[in-house]
Amino acid sequence: MIRVLVLAALLLLSPQARAERYSFALFGETPQSEQERLRLPAMMAEMARSGARFAVHVGDFQGSEDNCSDALFADRKALFAAAPLPLIHVPGAESWVDCYRRSAGAFDPNERLAALRRVFFAKPEAFGPGGMVLERQSEIAFEHAAFVEHLRWHRGPVLFVSLNLPGGDNDWGSARQGGAEYRTRMAAIRDWLERAFALAAQEKLRGIVLFTQANPDFEAYASGKAPDAFAEFFSCLRAGLTGYTGEVLIVHGDTHVMRIDHPLLDEHGAPLQRVTRIETYGSPLMGWIGVTVEPEAAELFHFDSHPQDED
Repeated sequence: MIRVLVLAALLLLSPQARAERYSFALFGETPQSEQERLRLPAMMAEMARSGARFAVHVGDFQGSEDNCSDALFADRKALFAAAPLPLIHVPGAESWVDCYRRSAGAFDPNERLAALRRVFFAKPEAFGPGGMVLERQSEIAFEHAAFVEHLRWHRGPVLFVSLNLPGGDNDWGSARQGGAEYRTRMAAIRDWLERAFALAAQEKLRGIVLFTQANPDFEAYASGKAPDAFAEFFSCLRAGLTGYTGEVLIVHGDTHVMRIDHPLLDEHGAPLQRVTRIETYGSPLMGWIGVTVEPEAAELFHFDSHPQDED
């Protein structure tokens, strides 16, 4: 398996692959109702017809009042497995952190995270057709062997990286420095980000795409008031940007406000143009965002949005 991963990476980083123009699709915060569950297959089919090579779902595949049951997990796995293009899922808060709520089944969040890992990250490959191969942190950094949900893959001049950074309070807990689960996961996230930026710099890749479910509150960070639960993430991000000069795309869901902007500021207080944030559409407004990678263009990433008309 390791040999296959290495060969695949070499092929994707060849000069011909680096120059390939391609697109991928982004969505999240859906389905959060039965109507959305029924409509989602048609939206995924639209993504496939667009020519997108793969799609990424940035978390929260259930409503806040839905039960975090094994049956719901099985249904969403079947939904993703039936996608007509390769699909990568990123864990969201409502699928584990918020499962303590009585309306969600009063589960232990750590037990639901373990269940998510068993159901959605059992194999190092995407859902859908083709068996798209992914790399998992658990197989690269053995000190973080539990983190099968932290994924990465290459295509052309871009490195794609997913993080289990859930919305709300990032499972901060009640401790002054964050709870045990938070500290363990953030150590893994710090390692995964450091490896991503180092690899991209070493291979002279033009871009990195980071996927999280959480909106870490870029606006608060820009004003010098980053939430405690996301301060370490921003510190890691800034450290990575110091050693890497390419374009960075940060994709998240969480606050259900579709936007594409430049929320990080440079040392002069101006928007940092090489860092772009995309927040996906979110329930009750369904939609997806297409990203085209143009290796020969001055700007690497180009965007188009596809809101869905309600029935």
